[in-house]
Amino acid sequence: MEKIQWLMMGAFIVGLGLAVYKLYLFFPKTRLKDDDTTPESVALLEKILVETDNKYPHLTHEALYAQMRQHREFDPQHFWRFNENRLYHLIDHYRFKEPFFRR
Repeated sequence: MEKIQWLMMGAFIVGLGLAVYKLYLFFPKTRLKDDDTTPESVALLEKILVETDNKYPHLTHEALYAQMRQHREFDPQHFWRFNENRLYHLIDHYRFKEPFFRR
């Protein structure tokens, strides 16, 4: 290989390294305090789901959503992204763990 080819390969490697470093800096390294997708938050939502479903067994999904938001352990500041679509995903997620969940 000639000298120019070595220089071009070196510049490419340096540029690639710089691009990877910039991507590393771009992605978050710490959790946000209101992140409701952590395992702890999902477990709390599942607990609220089961308690609400046991207390009011024949609710529609819309009514279940409203009752869950009224639960004493539901923090609207922490779960500000929680909506009916998230409830459907939560029910599906819980069914994988408990296949005989009646919802």
